[in-house]
Amino acid sequence: MNHVLVKVCGVRTPEDARVAADVGADLIGLVFAPSSRRVTIETAVSIADRVRSHRAQAPALVGVFVNEPVDRIVEICDRLDLAAVQCHGDEPPEVIAAIGRPVVKALRLGSTANLYDARRAAERYLDSAVPAIALLIDSHVPGHYGGTGTRGNWEITARLAEEYPVILAGGLCPETVRAAIETVLPLGVDVSSGVETGGIKDHDKIRSFVGAARRADAPALAGRHEARRSMFSPRSPVRRGYPDSGMSRVSQRNEEQS
Repeated sequence: MNHVLVKVCGVRTPEDARVAADVGADLIGLVFAPSSRRVTIETAVSIADRVRSHRAQAPALVGVFVNEPVDRIVEICDRLDLAAVQCHGDEPPEVIAAIGRPVVKALRLGSTANLYDARRAAERYLDSAVPAIALLIDSHVPGHYGGTGTRGNWEITARLAEEYPVILAGGLCPETVRAAIETVLPLGVDVSSGVETGGIKDHDKIRSFVGAARRADAPALAGRHEARRSMFSPRSPVRRGYPDSGMSRVSQRNEEQS
C-alpha cells in the first residue's frame, strides 16, 4: 500500500471540511494563528461536528499554532478534542513536551539549506524525551510562517525523509503533488493555498489534489510509516510521552556514531 497521508490545511468552513472528508483526506488543519485562514473556536466546533458526523472514518483534526502559549493550545485541544497539534513557529522542544498531545513540528528550509543543518534541526525535536511525531518541512520565506505557496526544498527534504517522519509542504498543488511524492517519498503531504482560488478553498482543486496524491507511484512507501500513521487516528489516546514514537532509527544512528 503506497498510501501517503494527505492534509488539507487552512479549512475555514464545514462544507470545505466535508469535501475534504468525502475525497479521503486523512488530516484537516484548523489554523488558530494570525492568518487569513484563521478560524474562531465557534467555527472550529462547527467544522469538527460536521466532519465527525459525516462518516465513520473521519479525517483527524490538527490544530495549527504559531508561538502560542501552551495553556492556550491545551485549552483549544480539549475544547475540540484535536488529534494532534502542529507547531508552526519557533517553539522549542520544551513546548512540544508540555503540550501533552501528538505534535507535528514545522521546519522551514530555504533553497540554500544544507543537509547537516537540516539534520541538526530535525534531531533537536525528534531525539528528545518527548519527541514530535513528525516534521512538517515547509519553504522558508522571510517574515512568514507558512501558507506562502512557495515550493520547498525537495532535495534536502528527500534526504530527511529517508531517516525521519516527514510531511512535505510548500507550494504543492494538484499539478505538482504526484511528482513531489515520487521524489521525496514523505510520510505525508500538506496543502493550503494550492487548493484555493482567490483565497477560498476550491472544491474541485481539493478533489484533484487528493486524487493525484493517491495516484503517485511510490512503492518504496509501502509499510514504511505504518506505526507513525496510527498516531493521527482520532481514536488514539491522549497521553504525555511517546516511548513508542518510532525514533529508533535516530537513536540507532546516534549509538553508531558514539
